[in-house]
Amino acid sequence: MKTKSIKNIKKIVFAIGILFFISCETDIPETDTTTPTFSFNISGDGFNRTFTQDDDFSSIQLNLRTDTTYDFIFSGADTGGVERISWQYPHDYIEFSEEIPAPWETTTLTFLSSSIYWDGDPTNPTTGNILAGKLVTNGESISISFSFLVKDFGGLDGSSNIIEKSMNIYIDNQNTEVISL
Repeated sequence: MKTKSIKNIKKIVFAIGILFFISCETDIPETDTTTPTFSFNISGDGFNRTFTQDDDFSSIQLNLRTDTTYDFIFSGADTGGVERISWQYPHDYIEFSEEIPAPWETTTLTFLSSSIYWDGDPTNPTTGNILAGKLVTNGESISISFSFLVKDFGGLDGSSNIIEKSMNIYIDNQNTEVISL
């Protein structure tokens, strides 16, 4: 029990630290050629891994266990300010055990998918935002994907820089692990 409490405290401190560093006010630069970054940490069922824009998502699959609760931390950042951070997921197979807190919002995109997103304010730009919570998996033998997007303001004289990645997910009665495709 003591180990679990220490792990929870570490996660909270980690999330607060990330929030402090990526939600700082910034100025939109004249020219911004830097691509934004994102981080997605998922833990539970004896598993803990952080994925970033540098992972080769086309060659891996995240296997999740059916009817299991996972903790997650999702963040996006850019030194020149973030316009949008979003995570698209299939709402029939992924539920959130807690309400998504403001300023994050949710929307249904299609009859199969929804999105959690945060929009930055160009009149008060910040370097990013972070979302932490719990998700629950539903279904068996289900292949789905998570799509992540972070878009910056692009500078005062340019077009936005965008990072988009899609992660293969397989939900079944199995060990939680990352496998190579």
